[in-house]
This record gives sequence, C-alpha cells and structure tokens, in this order.
Amino acid sequence: MKNGKTNWVKALENLSLISQLGISMVTPILVMIWIGNYLDKKFDKSPLFLFIFIVIGVASSFMNMYKLVMRDKKDDERDKKD
Repeated sequence: MKNGKTNWVKALENLSLISQLGISMVTPILVMIWIGNYLDKKFDKSPLFLFIFIVIGVASSFMNMYKLVMRDKKDDERDKKD
C-alpha cells in the first residue's frame, strides 16, 4: 500500500465512479427526451425533435463519460507519482 489506500477504499472509489458514470449518462438523455417531447407537442412535429434531442443527449452523455474517465485516469497517474 504505497499510497496508503486499502483495498476496500479503492473498491468504494471505483463503485462511486461507476455510479457517477451511470448518472451522468442517463440524466442528459432523459432531459433531452423530455425537451424533445415537449417541442414535438408544441410544434406538432411528431418524432422530429425527439430524434434530434436524443442524438444530442447521447452525444453529451458520452462526452461527460469521457471527461470523467480522463479525470479519474489523471488522478490515478498523479497518485502513482506520489
């Protein structure tokens, strides 16, 4: 244990990261579905806005996931240096 972390602490950190990834992927998609449905009902353009906003939601979800993973990777590399 070079960095002073026990195995269960690292396991909890990994569980936290997985939970954070799940929440940060689902939330933008659900919000964009809600916005797409609202705009479809308002402008009477049945699936048009829903499809557009689902694509935006999925893209932003993957961008959030990439940022979280890269930040965690950078933190791990910094911990290994110390």
